[in-house]
Amino acid sequence: MFADRAKIRIRSGKGGDGHVSFRREKYVANGGPDGGDGGRGGDLIFEVDPGINTLNEFRHTRKYFAGDGEPGGKRRCHGADGGDMVIKVPAGTIIREASTGQIITDMSYENEREIVLKGGRGGKGNQHYATPTMQVPKYAQPGKPGIEMEVLLELKVIADVGLVGFPNVGKSTFLSRVTNAQPKIANYHFTTLNPNLGVVDLEGGDGFVIADIPGLIEGASEGVGLGHEFLRHIERTRVMIHMVDAASTEGRDPVEDIRIINRELEAYNSEIAGRPQVIAANKIDCFYGEEKESVLSRLKKEFEPEGILVFPISAVTGEGVRELLYHVKKMLAEVKEEKVVFEKEYMIKEPDFANEPYTVSKSEEEEGVYLVEGPRIERMLGYTNLDSEKGFEFFQKFLKNNGILDELERLGIEEGDTVKMYGWQFEYFR
Repeated sequence: MFADRAKIRIRSGKGGDGHVSFRREKYVANGGPDGGDGGRGGDLIFEVDPGINTLNEFRHTRKYFAGDGEPGGKRRCHGADGGDMVIKVPAGTIIREASTGQIITDMSYENEREIVLKGGRGGKGNQHYATPTMQVPKYAQPGKPGIEMEVLLELKVIADVGLVGFPNVGKSTFLSRVTNAQPKIANYHFTTLNPNLGVVDLEGGDGFVIADIPGLIEGASEGVGLGHEFLRHIERTRVMIHMVDAASTEGRDPVEDIRIINRELEAYNSEIAGRPQVIAANKIDCFYGEEKESVLSRLKKEFEPEGILVFPISAVTGEGVRELLYHVKKMLAEVKEEKVVFEKEYMIKEPDFANEPYTVSKSEEEEGVYLVEGPRIERMLGYTNLDSEKGFEFFQKFLKNNGILDELERLGIEEGDTVKMYGWQFEYFR
């Protein structure tokens, strides 16, 4: 079963926590802090693999998580970095944020590898927090969390030429004749359930990539049948071969068939409908004489005034195929090559991370004294004027909002006890 859409959950790795430790060596009294930094979390990376052309793999595995960084250790030992997670996708895969449908990135053309989610930064060990006023910091920085989200993968195949038409008009047979593709062929509607890709090699010139888009039917642009599922695959094509059953082997009118499919293309995307077309009037080996001439004359009279040439062919015998392919090559040379790349719409935001560490503790040396320490406290004191009324109000609000007052209460502080912070000290009152 071909899959061109999938929903998966991805996450970058969490950074390892910084470590709290102190030098403990013989003949070294009161050794300083030597806690090491945590390792970096692994990145979540998407990478194009030319060897795959479907999203089938994602039907079985739904979660892709990068490795977490290891915590730091004693003696300034740095924690190991987490392993990256590399997700292989076919060229032409668009990655969308699941809830909004907005595009995160388009893995097409030159964009063959992209870091979508960066791993969290490792936390700093307590060796970084020693200051003249705090020579034995008992805290370290926790690692930065990874980023987790759900994404949609959507494949829009990359091909120069799109092969469109009703089911059973001979597209699969044509593709198998002109390329090395081996599509399954059977006499059932919608037997082709995947957009087969093949490379056409021409003598004396470069070849081109052709995609057999599964048979479209009336109402495809509105989701009727399976047509809507595959219309996305012609969005990158520059030229379309519109194949029709000229012999009407199933009783349909070839002119009306072409009009119906073109209306579906117009309803889906008018820009696509306006791209250059050529008509392949297939199955000319199935009828002869005046009937054959009448049908081909009618097709040419109907469409060639619109600039759409008609080529009578037989995908079974190969009649007329060579002329059609060289004309398509000429059309591609005349059409300006514009790579269809879908622009980024969704910017991944790193989580708000005001997690600078701090500690609240009861002094072991002085009765009724409590210590509040750490980079978050030091940073707050650095931009707060405690001598002003507004500054002191801000300071009290900071203590409350960060849970510091609750922590002091939990440790048993009473009215009149002293709170010390980096050279400042205050009496505690409820």
